[in-house]
Amino acid sequence: MTDKIQQEILDLTVKWRNVLTKSNGVHKDRDCHWYIETVWSYGQDPEYYVRHYGYIFEEVNIACSSYEVALKELKKVIQRAIKTESEN
Repeated sequence: MTDKIQQEILDLTVKWRNVLTKSNGVHKDRDCHWYIETVWSYGQDPEYYVRHYGYIFEEVNIACSSYEVALKELKKVIQRAIKTESEN
C-alpha cells in the first residue's frame, strides 16, 4: 500500500507544479515542497507530521499517528491545494 500511495502523491506533485505554473506565475521554491517529518524523542513512539511551508497555499502542520496515516493526509492536502488553487 505504501508504494501505491507514494506513487499517487508523486503524481499529485506533478499536477501541483502544473497548477503553480498556470497560476499568476509568482511562486517561491518553498511552494513546491511537501514534507512528512518524523520526530524521535527520548524512547517514545515516533510522531509524524505532514507539513507545507508555502506562500501560495496555506501552511500545513498536521500531527499523525503513523507514517501510513501521514501519507494519506499528505495526499488529501495536496488534492485540496490543487482544487483550491485551480479555482482561483
